[in-house]
Amino acid sequence: MKRPLITMALTIALFISSNTSFAWGNKGHALVAEVAFHYMDEATKKNVMDYLDGMSIEDAANWMDAIKSDHANDYMKPYHYLDLEKGSKEMPVGENIVTVLNQTLKDLDHKQTLSHDDVKRRILFLFHLIGDLHQPLHIGYPSDKGGNTVQLNFMSSYGSNLHATWDSGIIEFEGTSLTDVLNSKKYTSEELEAVKKIDIIGWAKQSRGYLKNAYDVHDNKVNPNYIDEAYPIIKSQLLDAGIRLAAVLEHYFKV
Repeated sequence: MKRPLITMALTIALFISSNTSFAWGNKGHALVAEVAFHYMDEATKKNVMDYLDGMSIEDAANWMDAIKSDHANDYMKPYHYLDLEKGSKEMPVGENIVTVLNQTLKDLDHKQTLSHDDVKRRILFLFHLIGDLHQPLHIGYPSDKGGNTVQLNFMSSYGSNLHATWDSGIIEFEGTSLTDVLNSKKYTSEELEAVKKIDIIGWAKQSRGYLKNAYDVHDNKVNPNYIDEAYPIIKSQLLDAGIRLAAVLEHYFKV
C-alpha cells in the first residue's frame, strides 16, 4: 500500500474536511467522475461535455459541495444523504438522496422538454449524488448524523470523525489514484452488466450494508488494521459509483 507521511498541509486539509463533511471529499468525487469517463462511450462523453459548457468533469462532480458556501442553496442540504434508524427497513419519504436521484431520472426521461440549463443542472446532480450514495455513511444513522459526531484519532496524527475518515481521510492517506480504483475489483462481463443496472434503492442498500464495517473502530482510533479493512471497501464503492454514473449518463445521453 502507498502510505505517504502525512505532511502539515495534508493534516490541515483533512482537518478542514472533517468539519465540512463533504462526501468522498474533492478527490473522491473527482475519482468517481474519472472512472465514469473511463467506462463511458465517446458519444456520451461528447454529449455530456456539451451540456457542461466547459466545466471539467472534476468540477462537475464537486459542484454540489462547492455551492454549499452560498446559504441560498441550503435547501439542497438534505439532497446529499438519507437518514435511517438502525434496524429500519423502510425508506423515508421527503427530500433525501434517494428521492432526489429518482426524481432526476424521471425528469431526464423527458429531457426534450427541459432547457439546456435544466438538463445541465440534473447532470450535475447525477455526477455528485451518485458518488454520495456510495459513501456508506451517507445512508447512515440520524443519531450521530451519519458518523459526524463520532470523534476519532486518525493514526495518532490529528482529530477527525468517522464520516470525514471515510470521506477523505483514508483516500488521502493512501494517495489513491484512478489506477488504484480501477484495479480494486475485476468484474466479468456478466457481473459488470449487473453492476450497471440502474437501481437507486438497490445502490443505497449496498452502501448501507457496509456500515457495520465503518463502525468497527476500536478505542476511537483509526489504525493500520482499520484502514486495511476499510480501504478495499472505499475503492470498491468508488469504482461502482463511477461505473453506475457512466451507465446512467449513457442511458440518457448516448444519442
